[in-house]
Amino acid sequence: MTDAFTTAEGIRQRLSISTLVFLGYRPFGEAALEELTRHGIRRIELLESPEQYDVGDWRSMEHVGETCRQCGVEIAAYHAYKTNFSDLGSEAERRERVDVCRRQIDTLLKLGSTLWGSHAREADEVVEKSYEELARHIETTDAVITVENFGREGTTVDDRVAFLDRMDHPQVGMILDIGHERTPDGINPMTQPGGPTAILEKCGHRLRHLHLHGFKDGADHHPPLVDGDEIQWRELFEMVGKVDYPGVLNFEPRGLLENHPDTLGYIERAPENLAALAS
Repeated sequence: MTDAFTTAEGIRQRLSISTLVFLGYRPFGEAALEELTRHGIRRIELLESPEQYDVGDWRSMEHVGETCRQCGVEIAAYHAYKTNFSDLGSEAERRERVDVCRRQIDTLLKLGSTLWGSHAREADEVVEKSYEELARHIETTDAVITVENFGREGTTVDDRVAFLDRMDHPQVGMILDIGHERTPDGINPMTQPGGPTAILEKCGHRLRHLHLHGFKDGADHHPPLVDGDEIQWRELFEMVGKVDYPGVLNFEPRGLLENHPDTLGYIERAPENLAALAS
C-alpha cells in the first residue's frame, strides 16, 4: 500500500469534498469556497445544483470555474445526481437526456477535470444504451463516466460491477458510496470487519471514484470519525490501496447536521486521524 493511503500528507494530497456539504444551508460561491480553503480543503466534487448554475452550460460553468480558480480550489469531478435515466417515458426523452449529459461532460473537460458521475436506476436497456452512447462521446478524451451504487435491488455493488463488466469500457467505471450498500439483513457491510475487503475486491479495477462519509445510528453522510462512526476506516483504506485506486479521496458529508456543527473541521482533521489508524 502506498503512502497515498497511509500517511497524513498522502491522504491530504488526494483530499476532496462534495459541495453537498453546503446543500440546504448556504449557497455555493466565493464565501463557501473561502470557507473550504480556511480548512485546508482545495479540491471539490461539484454537486449538480440547477437552482444556482447549469453544469451543461459553458457560460454558467466558466463563471463557476473562474470563481474556483480565484479561491485556489480545483474541481475534481461533477456529481450529476439530478441528471439520471429513471424518469423517462420515451426514446426522444432518452436522447434528450443523453445530450444533456454530453454537454455536462464537455463543460467538465473545459474546466480541466475528467470525472463525471451520475445516478441511474438498475441497468436496463435505457441505462445501458445511454451509457454506451456517452462512452462513444468521450473516447477521444480523457473523461471517465461513472455510475453509483445504492444498495437497492438492481443497484448494488454486484449489479453495478456486472453492468460495467458487460460494457467492458476503460472509460466507464464506478462510484463506490460506502454508506449505501446493504447486506440482505440490512447491515452496511462497510461497518463490519471483512466488509470493506469483500466490497473493494468486487469493485477492483472498475473503481474510479469514492463517496466517503461516516455512518452511525443506521444513517450515512455523517462526517468521518465522529463519535459512534461505525465505518471500518483502517480496513477500507488498506483495500483502497490494494486495488490501486486512482482517484481522489472524496468525502460527502452533509453540512447541516445538528449534532455535527464542525463538519469541515472533521474533514480538515481527517488526514491525520486516518493516518493514525494505519500506524
